[in-house]
Amino acid sequence: MMLELSANSNEISACPVCNGTGQKVRKVTVEHQVQPGIEIEGEQLFLCKTPDCKVAYYSRDGKKTILQDQLISKIWFKNVPPPVPICYCANVTDEEILYHVAVAKCCSTLDDIKKHTGANTGRECLTKNPAGG
Repeated sequence: MMLELSANSNEISACPVCNGTGQKVRKVTVEHQVQPGIEIEGEQLFLCKTPDCKVAYYSRDGKKTILQDQLISKIWFKNVPPPVPICYCANVTDEEILYHVAVAKCCSTLDDIKKHTGANTGRECLTKNPAGG
């Protein structure tokens, strides 16, 4: 199954394990996300966007798969145990935001959360966020 990108004519392959939708990711993103010893060839890799699938990245031909547990960072939309990353650049988790909103009661707006946690203020999404930004 091949999915078509509407912005241009690049084709995106479906995940070889779950057959779900994928998203192109840059090589530099994957290189910064995989644990040491995981080889990244020159081929285009895709991010599996299916929450229940254990595949994080895969190649167009499906011969190369990198599993969530082979990454340094958890993918926030995958079914992973807490704490779940919210902002990779500032290393802010869902638990930290919940604390500031519900326990410390110092945050009631997105701007408050940014000021107290540093979330959404970084500039390293390309390498720290498994989706590349």
